[in-house]
Amino acid sequence: MISPTREAVFGKREMLSNEFGAGLLLQANSAGYLFTTARHVVGSDWDVRKKKRALISLASGLWAGADVIARHNTLDLALLWLPRHSGDADFSQPIARPKEGESIFVIGHPEGLRFTLSTGIVSRLQGSILQISAPVSPGNSGGPVYDANGSLIGVVVSTMDKSINPNAENLNFAVGSEALLKESGWEFAAGGREHFKAFLNTSSAEKQASGSKQTSPGPKSDAQH
Repeated sequence: MISPTREAVFGKREMLSNEFGAGLLLQANSAGYLFTTARHVVGSDWDVRKKKRALISLASGLWAGADVIARHNTLDLALLWLPRHSGDADFSQPIARPKEGESIFVIGHPEGLRFTLSTGIVSRLQGSILQISAPVSPGNSGGPVYDANGSLIGVVVSTMDKSINPNAENLNFAVGSEALLKESGWEFAAGGREHFKAFLNTSSAEKQASGSKQTSPGPKSDAQH
């Protein structure tokens, strides 16, 4: 769960706002954790050149302060960085290209119900936007859309509001995850580009390693010459 920060009336202590959304871990390394979420989850009007902060809910139930290190110029995406103080386990989220009609599952916090899972399909692809049938609600924004293999194919950004469009039925949208594999299109805060490039380099290396395994010839039998 991710929430933009607000300052306490007395002092400069960071406090939770009344708004929240979801997010997902892209990479963990010895230096810290790289998260992504929808840009509007961390605030609708902010300048990446100023030190923007957000709070991330950890598995322990505690909240940790993170730096907002990048925002996409045209897509509803943002990157957050949480420094690491202990441990050294590595992780890099696999990313795949979405396909129309494929089965998906979405994880988020609709109306505050933490880590709710819903399923559906990719109903439609249009440019960088996925239309999905998996139900989402406020609190899902910024959460992951996974394919059946657990690879990330999108980030939830919106749902059609039935109070505004009464005929809308389960029309939900996500940004395609391919934007998370491109350095172009992002505006970075100080140090943000380096953290993102570390993720891109790891993703590229893992993709090449996976491709090598798939194309490597098997051992020859005694009958082969």
